[in-house]
Amino acid sequence: MKSARIRRGFTLIELLVVIAIIAILIGLLVPAVQKVREAANRTSCTNNLHNIAIAAHNYNGTSGVLPPGLDANNIGCLVYLLPYMEQDNQYKLFQFGGSVPWYRNPLNRPPTTGTDVIPRPPDRYGSEGTIKSYICPAAPQPESYVTVLMGVDYDTPGTDFGLGVGRGHLYSSAPGRKVIGRSNYLGSGGYYGVGGIDSSSTQAQQALTAAAVQYQGMFMYQSTNSVARIPDGTSNTLMFLEFVGGTISWGGSGGIPSGDSGASWVCGFDYEGFGLSQKGGVAQDSEKNGEWAQFGSRHTSNIINVAYSDGHVGHITPQINFNTLLALSGIQDGIVVTVDQ
Repeated sequence: MKSARIRRGFTLIELLVVIAIIAILIGLLVPAVQKVREAANRTSCTNNLHNIAIAAHNYNGTSGVLPPGLDANNIGCLVYLLPYMEQDNQYKLFQFGGSVPWYRNPLNRPPTTGTDVIPRPPDRYGSEGTIKSYICPAAPQPESYVTVLMGVDYDTPGTDFGLGVGRGHLYSSAPGRKVIGRSNYLGSGGYYGVGGIDSSSTQAQQALTAAAVQYQGMFMYQSTNSVARIPDGTSNTLMFLEFVGGTISWGGSGGIPSGDSGASWVCGFDYEGFGLSQKGGVAQDSEKNGEWAQFGSRHTSNIINVAYSDGHVGHITPQINFNTLLALSGIQDGIVVTVDQ
């Protein structure tokens, strides 16, 4: 007679212990995975900035000067770098020239209707398309931005972007908000444009004007700077910085819902004079808007990767002293600053 074998299963206590051990292992694993992912994101972001800086150097080598931060048609420097970023087809698609800003050319951006119905043709607009080297993997996904910055202009007295809106940051309404390609990198503009400072004779305004002149950046409206002519030295002068944008409460104006508003690769540059984003552009509970005008990132600890004018890439933090930031951005302020990386 064969003896019966009794198979003993897990008791409830043993099962709970196993589950607890698995939970602990997962708890240990998740932070490690997050650290690896962030390290990969920072490496990719650093490579992007390095490639953009090298493209600027190649453009400078061919043309003798860097591209303007914005040209007369409000076309930004990143557009001019497209052929040097292996984006010849995108560059050829973009419509240059004419008597209106680039975004009023119907081949670059669809006319404003307030709805998200994108008219076709053209099958592809001049400003349309995601360029991988212009996207930081730690930033919000390109399609998650509710709209994008088309231009930053504080440097041209009387300029109104052709739309009667005055100098400032100009974002795209619908349906262009869905079309225009995004960028998480913009050129360094320094403090502000001289034209953006009121001509008042007050002492405060005179100080602002002096700062605007002293801390001019590499890229400004119709600038013609060169890496060979930077009095402060290429290794001490910012060229490109991360820009992640921020929360703006549009409330449906122009067909734009509230949410993250970033920058386009046609935008070109921004000013360090606005400071750096302390919270990655994310609005807090008591706020309707985040720090949408400032350079910033969503890397761990909000570090901001930057490319210097000699092509090397480092990083700064939002806690950097404001005067130090201006000295790093100004190309001829006479202040040489070295930042520990």
